[in-house]
Formats: sequence, structure tokens, C-alpha cells
Amino acid sequence: MLIVRPVRISDLPVIETMAVDSGIGVTSLPNNREKLYEKIQTSLGAFEHEAVAGTGREYYMFVLEDDGQVVGTASISASAGFEEPFYSYRSETMVHASRALKVNNRIHVLNMCHDLTGMVQLCGFYCMPNLSLRALELLSRARLLYMAAARERFGRRILVEMQGILDANAQSPFWDAIGRRFFNMDFPQVEQAFAQRSKTFIAELMPTYPIYVPLLPDQAQNAIGQIHPDFERPFNILSREGFEADNYIDIFDGGAVLTAEVDQLFSMRQQLRAQVEVAPVLPEGAEEMVISNHRSDQFALAQAHASLVDDVLFITPDTARALSLASGQIACVAPLLQAEQGRVAA
Repeated sequence: MLIVRPVRISDLPVIETMAVDSGIGVTSLPNNREKLYEKIQTSLGAFEHEAVAGTGREYYMFVLEDDGQVVGTASISASAGFEEPFYSYRSETMVHASRALKVNNRIHVLNMCHDLTGMVQLCGFYCMPNLSLRALELLSRARLLYMAAARERFGRRILVEMQGILDANAQSPFWDAIGRRFFNMDFPQVEQAFAQRSKTFIAELMPTYPIYVPLLPDQAQNAIGQIHPDFERPFNILSREGFEADNYIDIFDGGAVLTAEVDQLFSMRQQLRAQVEVAPVLPEGAEEMVISNHRSDQFALAQAHASLVDDVLFITPDTARALSLASGQIACVAPLLQAEQGRVAA
């Protein structure tokens, strides 16, 4: 059975392996044992803490188990850029006009900003290769259903950064055209610096004036708002949840930034609470559902066969054990994601 639960200290070795395997792009999984240990410790404290929206320091880290083996991880940052600004490029149009010459040009520009600072952020998503779409969906949605169980801990708006386009040498055309000229560092180097150090270096070194997109090389222009092929499946899951590409892009690789209203996401709108009844044989009409124990501390979530009858959720003893649920307790249940409706334009 696939189970999602909070990370434990004992998960550190496999998380470290994932950090190595994830390569460039998952900056919240630094290839540094000490940093990963700190993240796990921070997460343990966050789950135990009686947090409310606006405190912001909390970082929640989850793992996906398949028959007891950890095969994936994903995280929530309660407030992006809580201690330091969260930088991105805002995509805008600037008008250059001359009455005398009868010229009116609309020019695409990028302005560095920290408009997204303070929003809830989904981050640190990584799964072992060859996992099913079902497994990826479960891990991704677990974060939202945890937010449903502890809604007071999180704000109204949410974002997720998608990795941008890289070439065959793991270099970013967007970074090479802009950032490298100010940092004198290649893309893998700056990603490592971003993962392990303070982000104030962005404000210290990056240009604060508008970047005129038509002046960039074609490869860099074509990378703006695009998504790395390895992130297509996570992107499609988020799109079906209700995330949409906004007019912001990642400051390093130009990848799309998706945003949404938390309470308008599919998992949040469709989830409901029901009293549990553990039954060896489920009533007629049982179907696959996503079920959580709806706890803010000892959270657990699984996809399992269950039956919802008159606000009573019938589950099997195996599901009850996996989620630490007993008859009479309250669970949260949500339907499976709807069939894919197509991509959201970046």
C-alpha cells in the first residue's frame, strides 16, 4: 500500500540518496547531509508546533512509502521568503511610443520582484524513477490534504516553481543569457549556492532594471515560462488541481511559476470529513479514494478502497491500521483527480 507520512530522522539516508539522484532543479533537496538533517529537524518541529497562518517559519516534509520503503518526498514551506525576500521575474509589457514618428511598440520585459513573498510554497518534490502516476498524484495531493487538516497554519495563496529548460549539458539558456553575466557562475554552481546559502546574493548581484526580452538570444527567449520534460507529470497533476501559470518566472532558469487560491484547488474543494467505520467487508459500491486521518501532527494518507454511505466512511482493517484510524474517529476523504483536461499554457 502507498502511504504518505511526515518525514523521520531515520529517513535521512534515503533522502540523501534522493538529493543526489534529483540532480539540478530541486533546490530544496540540497546534496548536503547536514542541510538535509536540518530540514528534517525543522519539519519535525513544525508538525509538533501549534502554528497559525502568518508565523511563516514552518517547513513540512513528507515521504511516500511503498510497502514500507521510502520512494518519494515532497514539502510545504508555510511562507515563501519568510526571512528573506522570495525573488522572481515578473513578465510585463512596456510601451515605447512616439507621436512624431507614429510609432507605438509594446515590448516584453522582465522585472525582478518579490511579489510572491509570503505565499505558501509547494517544493522539494521528488520520486524514484518509474513510479506510477498514481503514486506521484498521491504524494503531490498529500500536501494539500494536510493543509486541509491544519488549515489555520497556511495562508490564502499558494505557488510552486517548475524547473525550466536545460540543454544537454545541464546548462540553462536563460541563465547563460542573464544571470551568468553578473555572477560569473554556471547554472549548476548557482543552483548549489541557492540551495545551501542565503539568497541575499540575488539582490546584491542581479540587475534591478528591466530585462528587455527581444534583446536576449532566441534560446533564452524560447525558455521563458517553459517546463523541463522531467517535470511534465508533476505539472499535469498540479494543472488538474487548478494551478495556473502566472506572469512570474523563476529568476534562475526562467521556468514557469504556478499559482492558485488554496481553497479553490480540487483537493480542497472536494475533500470532506466523515466518521470512520472499520469493516472486514465493505458495503456495495466501494471505490478507490484518497483518505487521510485528518491530523495535524501524526498525519497519514493513503489511496484505498472504501465506501461512503450517509457520511460514514467504511474502510478495511488494513487501511485503518495504515492510517491509525478506529471506528468512530474522523477521517478526511477526497475523490481521485479528474481525467486530464490538457495542459495549462505557461
